[in-house]
Amino acid sequence: MSTNAPERGRIVCISGGTSGIGAALVSAFLDAGDRVWTFGRDPAKLHTLAARWPQALSSGALALMEGDVTDAAFLAQLVARLESGPARLDVLVNNAGAILGSGTLEESPEQWRATLEVNLIAPFALTQACAELLERSAAPAVVNLSSACAQHPFKTCTSTSYSVSKAGLDMLTRRLALALGPRGIRVNGVAPGVVDSEMWDGASDLMQTIADRRHVLRQEVVKPADVAEAVLFLASSSARLITGTTINIDAGYTLG
Repeated sequence: MSTNAPERGRIVCISGGTSGIGAALVSAFLDAGDRVWTFGRDPAKLHTLAARWPQALSSGALALMEGDVTDAAFLAQLVARLESGPARLDVLVNNAGAILGSGTLEESPEQWRATLEVNLIAPFALTQACAELLERSAAPAVVNLSSACAQHPFKTCTSTSYSVSKAGLDMLTRRLALALGPRGIRVNGVAPGVVDSEMWDGASDLMQTIADRRHVLRQEVVKPADVAEAVLFLASSSARLITGTTINIDAGYTLG
């Protein structure tokens, strides 16, 4: 899978780009020569990202905002800033996500509502808010970050609300692709399996055990950069006729 991006200088918005897969996405798009806008709720993580990319921040290649993807007022502020700045959007990556409960009957309705708000409603709301900006792009693309947990009730996916929210996101990807296709906007998804990120901090042995047991390709655990590579591909002209699909980046996790 090659990015070979002639699309340098695109305007890219990534929700939840402050850590894990999100930070890898920021890095990948900046390395591709794009201008990246990202946001998150944690000021400390935003500070860490700014310290990692000081030149990009000072040059305007990277724009950081503190905000919650579930906050309608913040989304309006984000769109207003994009409107007053580049006045278009080439790539939107709905990356922000949350796992707020564990189990099935053990999860509370409040945890379900909060999980669905972040993982399913927010990607719709952000895409809806950015649709006009995307339509101004010569080659607009939306990429949603799903999960292998959406495809099968794996015991290793311990949160039912998370799995169900991501299954809903897969359908949302297809519905948005159908709705936005006539406007020239492609919508696709990426579904990571077990990824070596902050989510598994302190549980590296468990992560490796799951990978050894479930990965068909057992040579290595999936890295955030592997997921970012897939997103770059789906956002590129190499994928210009691909829409409404979700690509698994899971070393075969979902096959067994």
